[in-house]
Formats: sequence, C-alpha cells, structure tokens
Amino acid sequence: MLSAPPGGSYPTFEALFAAAQSHALSHGYAFVIGRSKRDNRGLKKVFLICDRGGNNKEKVPGEARQRKTKSRKCGCEFGVFGLETKTAWILRGRIDGEHLSHNHPPSDSPTEHPGARKLDPKAIAAVKALEENGVSVKETLEILHRDNPTVRYLPRDIYNARAAIKRDPSRVEATAMEELPTFYKKPPMTFEEKLRAELRTEVANAQAEVEKVREEWAKEVEELKEKLRQKDKMITKFEQCTWGLEFGWGQMGSEIAFAW
Repeated sequence: MLSAPPGGSYPTFEALFAAAQSHALSHGYAFVIGRSKRDNRGLKKVFLICDRGGNNKEKVPGEARQRKTKSRKCGCEFGVFGLETKTAWILRGRIDGEHLSHNHPPSDSPTEHPGARKLDPKAIAAVKALEENGVSVKETLEILHRDNPTVRYLPRDIYNARAAIKRDPSRVEATAMEELPTFYKKPPMTFEEKLRAELRTEVANAQAEVEKVREEWAKEVEELKEKLRQKDKMITKFEQCTWGLEFGWGQMGSEIAFAW
C-alpha cells in the first residue's frame, strides 16, 4: 500500500494523470496537481502531490465558521513528476529519492479523497441537465456511476455541484451540454406526476414553516424563562433587604427598652 506509481510514457498529461491517479486510489491515497513550471524550451514540469500534503490555513476562525469541517491535510510530502517532452509525457519519481514516502496510513476507501471525486465538464453538464428534468440525486448518482465506473461520487458531490451551477451557470460548458446522450432527459411529466410533485413541494414547505415557527416559539419561551429568573432574583434580593431592615429595627428596639 501507498507505493509510488510505476514510471512510464504517455501521449498526454491527462493520460499520465489518469494512470497515476488510478494507481494511487488502488493503493490508499490520491494525487492532486501541485506546482508546475516551464523550462527554457517551453516544456512543462508538473509536480503531482499527495492530496494530504500541506497544512490547512483557516480563512475564517473556527468559532465564526458556519460549516464545521475538518481538514485532511497532514503535511505529507509524497510526490512524483510529470515531465513533458517533445513527443510524450514521462512519469517518474525524484532522482534523489526524496518525497517517496507518506506520513499517514492508507485510506479505507477511494471516496475519502475529494480530488478523486471531482466532476469533469461532462459530469457537471449531466448534473445540470438531470436536475432540470426532475431527476433525483440518487438517480443522478446511478447514471454518473454507469458512465464513470471508476469514480465513486457521493450525494454531497451532486448537491455541491448543483449549488455551484446555480451560483455560476457559466461553469457548465456549452459543448459538454451538446454532447450529452438523450437518456439524460426524462419524458414530460404526466398530470398525476406533476400533481404529486407539487404536493410534495407543498408538504416540504409546510414542514419547513412548522419547524421555523417551533424554533421561534422555543426562543420566545426561553426569553420568558430568563425574564422570570431575573424577576425571581429581584424578589429574593428584596426579601433579603426587608428581612435585614426588620432585624435591624427589632434589635434597636430591644436596646432602647434595656436602656429604660
């Protein structure tokens, strides 16, 4: 496990990366593209690094962050090179033997690697087309897995893709949409199907409204309880002051009577 991919020659960088990633995922890790540079001949040198390399830098303080997430980065320095030549791409490790070992155990499943689940332009276009035609996330996953059996997407990958498309529709390439097969489109919904869909939407909206009202009531009840607690404290303080005054006057009266 965690062994480096074998060296080899590939016609394109995409083919090189696919081969390296396939080996990595079958051995408990995954690659992401690190730094790259060109030599004086204009040929590229790309460093493929372990997806657990580097250290997490929090852009938003933990207490102010809305989504509670945990970074997988642990400073792993493992990596290999993709070298461009005039005729091919060469995959190899460093000659000095550095960066050829990991500092973490292998993963239990390829789905633990977000980089390995990245949707390509065709998959993003498919997510958009399927959502527009009323296809559920579960069905979308089944279709994508049928087209990409080596990639195991998770439901959250589809939800994230849908949200990203809504934020920026330009993420969907026109050419990718044109190349989608016809089975990505469902036939028009019947009247009964439309009615059921509308009823499901109304029920979901009603449930959300009930939950919102319940939360508001809970907040109001808690505020009332806090007011009662404050009033109870005031009553206790008032009783203590009253008792102190009565005790003081009683003691003073006894002293006066004794003086007589």
